[in-house]
Amino acid sequence: MDKTKIIMGMIIGLLLLISAAAMKAWYSERNKPVVSQTEYINVPQIKEVTKIKRVAVSGPKEIVTIEKEKIVDKLKLPNWVAENADEQVIATAEITPYEGITDTVATLNTKTGVGNIIAKQRPLSLFAFENKKEIGARAGYTTEEFEQLITIFGRWQFLRVGNVHAGLYGEGNSAGEAIGQIELTYRF
Repeated sequence: MDKTKIIMGMIIGLLLLISAAAMKAWYSERNKPVVSQTEYINVPQIKEVTKIKRVAVSGPKEIVTIEKEKIVDKLKLPNWVAENADEQVIATAEITPYEGITDTVATLNTKTGVGNIIAKQRPLSLFAFENKKEIGARAGYTTEEFEQLITIFGRWQFLRVGNVHAGLYGEGNSAGEAIGQIELTYRF
């Protein structure tokens, strides 16, 4: 088998992989649930839990809540919480950033009336299509003739296998040079 056929096969395989990643990224982006960084929203339930029947249990005479006026002011909670006397805050949590999904559950101790939130991060799958895009610019000076150099770059990571991320990288600079590369990175 000659080298040309092997190289063409590798290029076709890579193009198929990139196409699959692009289609997955497009579909995921289009169907992504809305998450707000500027205001509080109701979040979707854990899929497996939506199929479980709801039951009524007897509870305490009182439920321990966090002083509403102060927490509304401190956390800038929305009006739909602040103005609704039936909507009380029983627990809060701060969840650190994570690439995967974090499942959270609110619990209520029916003897004490105290609420808590428990959380568990789902482990990342071994293989995943990603859609991480980055664009930027750099400015500095070269070592040759101490000339100013401006570089514009872009990166698209579309595949993750374990901690290895694959993608495309490109850049161009004010010296008229351009680079296009396949990128592999390992994150730890």
